[in-house]
Amino acid sequence: MAPDSRGCRSASSTEAENSGASANCQSTIQLIMGTRRAALYLRQSLDRAEGIGSQRDRCTALANARGWQIVETFEDNETKASKARGSNTAWSRMLSRIGKDFEVIVAVDVDRLLRSIKDLSTLADLGAQIVTVDGEIDLTTADGEFRGTMLAGIARFETRRASERQQRHKAAKAARGEWHGGTPPYGYERDPETKSLVPNEKEVALIKEASTRLLDRGQSLHSIVVEWNDRGERTRKGHHWRQTGLRPILLNRSMLGETVAGVRGWDPIIDQQTFDRLSTLLTDPTRKIVHSPGANGGKRSLGGGLARCGLCGKPLITHSKATGKGKGSSTATLACLARVHGPDPENHPRVERVRTRDGRRVSVWEDTNRVSIAHDPTEEIVFEKVIALLNDTERWKARMQEKSPKDENTLKALEDRQRELNAELDGVGRSVMIGAWDERKGRTEVERIKTEMEDVNRRIGDLIGKPQLNAIVQGGKLENWREWPPLDRRSFLKLVVDRIEVFPYPDGAPRNAGWKLNETPEQAAERKALHHARIKATVESRIKVWSTWGALI
Repeated sequence: MAPDSRGCRSASSTEAENSGASANCQSTIQLIMGTRRAALYLRQSLDRAEGIGSQRDRCTALANARGWQIVETFEDNETKASKARGSNTAWSRMLSRIGKDFEVIVAVDVDRLLRSIKDLSTLADLGAQIVTVDGEIDLTTADGEFRGTMLAGIARFETRRASERQQRHKAAKAARGEWHGGTPPYGYERDPETKSLVPNEKEVALIKEASTRLLDRGQSLHSIVVEWNDRGERTRKGHHWRQTGLRPILLNRSMLGETVAGVRGWDPIIDQQTFDRLSTLLTDPTRKIVHSPGANGGKRSLGGGLARCGLCGKPLITHSKATGKGKGSSTATLACLARVHGPDPENHPRVERVRTRDGRRVSVWEDTNRVSIAHDPTEEIVFEKVIALLNDTERWKARMQEKSPKDENTLKALEDRQRELNAELDGVGRSVMIGAWDERKGRTEVERIKTEMEDVNRRIGDLIGKPQLNAIVQGGKLENWREWPPLDRRSFLKLVVDRIEVFPYPDGAPRNAGWKLNETPEQAAERKALHHARIKATVESRIKVWSTWGALI
């Protein structure tokens, strides 16, 4: 194939066009010279070395036969086709390097590489060439894209059918009293010989300890997890314990040896009477429910990881802190909580202190330098800093004059089409149900609708994901930010702010205004005003706001 047909420009093209096509030209030259760069993608559902090894051998043989240079091998071992491909997978790493380090992706078969039409569209948008042991798919041509779409659709169909088959198989095993597979419930492990569940002695000991302390000693879940964390006990995944993790374990009927179908299938680790007592205690509607710290973070603009501890860098958790001004009186607080993040001896070393407990003076070990700050005053300071920055920024002043009716009209049309597609999808189901369409025609129509729906959803996401400042800023004035919903405040801050760092209260800094004898009301008001100004200056010194372009605001 001639170089010009692969994207290389003639000498009469502009310099900018030559620069923009340089990557395509380089790929063409490598194709002509027979030194194209290739990456191998290997995937299998189960952790079997021979399966991955066989794929590697076949893909390597194909690349060597074509004279390609194998730059990298991306391996997703023990990754099911129905499992989402996250940012920590080899698939994600491969996408980020297409066009930079290699041009060709080699796989054993299409269903090893593609699991949906969306995957195919992603590779096509990135300009990747797909080669399998069974043949080549040229996504730059209409025929190649059609063939790839068909194969991706078939792969998706096979994935869904296999998933449904596995679900039926698991339900049948549960009905027979057999373990249906997956991660064993806490307190058990899988016997490699019998494939059944057997008690895990270490985990059983913790379950029995927790049940004894709850039922016989009247202790709380909080006190149990605090002591477990202090003595170094960890969850199965190596994390510190939390009440929200222990409670569902103690309410899981698998401890009685029951499957999800309610059939007895393995040895129980607690008796029925103990389980009933635990269930009664932990599901009592009059029992105080302590929500997980940070569960209400969506109600606060600085929650969700935007504000961080200035010492350890972990997110500050939103929670309610008692003010001491009466029963039920509390204030929204951001804090670096040990019960959420676990111990951190380097940044928050523990020291022994004397506290009063039940009228007695006792020695306790406590973390130091744990950051805690009231949310609302912090929010005021952050917005003051951001508003002062933007009011001095010419780009912001110009942005406030912009109007984008085109985007709004496009978004409305896409949302209308989204509703139409949902209606069409319901119509297909009704047509198949009443026999107007056969299953094959219905499946074809469903695939068409889903493909278009993926494209519509992507385009809607692109529009919504743009900085829609005019939709957030009411009346074009930043000073109205207090009238915005919390999520709008957070969305606005994330456009400007990369992170907010909060540091501990400085030693020796003023805290209380106090009072003085023989002081007139005017003198007291003046002294308190001066004290509040010092307090505000101290709080401001604790807060560092970093912009999205890396500058300290």
